[in-house]
Amino acid sequence: MAAPIQEIVQEREHARERGDPLAEVCYLVTVASADRAEARALTLRDVSERGVGVMVSRTSPKWRQLSQTETATVLIHWPSVRRQYRIWGTVAPMEPERIGAYWRRKSHGSKLLEYYYTEFRPQSGQIASREEFLAGIDALRRRYPDPEAVPPPPSLAGIYVVPRTIEAWHGSEERLHDRRLFQRSGAGWECATLVP
Repeated sequence: MAAPIQEIVQEREHARERGDPLAEVCYLVTVASADRAEARALTLRDVSERGVGVMVSRTSPKWRQLSQTETATVLIHWPSVRRQYRIWGTVAPMEPERIGAYWRRKSHGSKLLEYYYTEFRPQSGQIASREEFLAGIDALRRRYPDPEAVPPPPSLAGIYVVPRTIEAWHGSEERLHDRRLFQRSGAGWECATLVP
């Protein structure tokens, strides 16, 4: 019936064509406790029939939260094309070859940061000062001076949020938005129209 993933892929291309600064961004929402959800902006690595792909550190709070619930919500918002997608689903691992491809595209500093998490402090851990953090990065830069020669650390993980539901929002100047809810049904999708 309807094909929400193909729509998201197409609208992302439109957002890229318009130079939308959020075309490569998504917001990952996880459950920290019974009364607290946590959201953070991440690089949107992939949107495909496999799901919505992002990279995370196994040292991070979000990894622990994803491991406990095995579900997450991803919010995508592209103002330039007036599109927003809220995707809820289960978490599945990303293929090692795809993780490797994304790793090769990371900047030198981003690669060093991944090592910082395991060698000095986990992601979101507290440190005494910014200077302490930069000293650790400098030590790693001396160990790995060539950006191309930095191997992916074991703490690096890639995941897909495999959609069970997708809520699509098409914005309107008059705020008479077009909202649709797609729910996974077998190999396809069922679609319902929502009041904006």
